[in-house]
Amino acid sequence: MNKLMAALMAAPIVMAAPAAMAAQTTQHPAQVQFQQNMDTVLAVARNKQLSEAQKIQRIERYADQYLDYQRISALAVGLPWRQFSAKQKTDFISAFKNMMIGMYSHAALMGAADAQVKLLPKIVDSGNNRVEVFTEIRTGSGNKYEVGYRLYKVGAVYKIYDIRVDGSSLVTVYRNQFNDLIKQQGVDGTIATLRSRGLKKVE
Repeated sequence: MNKLMAALMAAPIVMAAPAAMAAQTTQHPAQVQFQQNMDTVLAVARNKQLSEAQKIQRIERYADQYLDYQRISALAVGLPWRQFSAKQKTDFISAFKNMMIGMYSHAALMGAADAQVKLLPKIVDSGNNRVEVFTEIRTGSGNKYEVGYRLYKVGAVYKIYDIRVDGSSLVTVYRNQFNDLIKQQGVDGTIATLRSRGLKKVE
């Protein structure tokens, strides 16, 4: 399982439950939310009584609540996002989400069976209800790396808007591809490429 797959798997895993469940602790509320959710949703990923499709469906449902696909999409596209019509934005968000799930969900679930995900004590508070929480992922093959989750607070919930693996930003990596695609194919052509899963897989 490559780094991005593990990070994508961990994202819905750590965002599965509301912050209202936080126990008495000196941790930042975002860290409390992460720890609770890791325990909860890893159990889903490792539940042998569930089919792969059932696991993906449940984790996707959690992710819909706690990953801000609109903000992730806007950041991944960059400045050209302003040129998108409302319909193009909606179509892009849906196509981008479906492409990510289609490209990475199977391998991510396979890797989650023996991966260890540990919340790290450090946190970066950027103010304005924005924080970055860090986890350490150790794969079954012994590889270890750090994943940072950039979040902002909406009510009592922290939502992910970017993921950094060993310092490399998910939205930045995809922005390079999207900029080239939009120049070559236009907005509608880029959306069509996403729908056909024609984007290069990020390792």
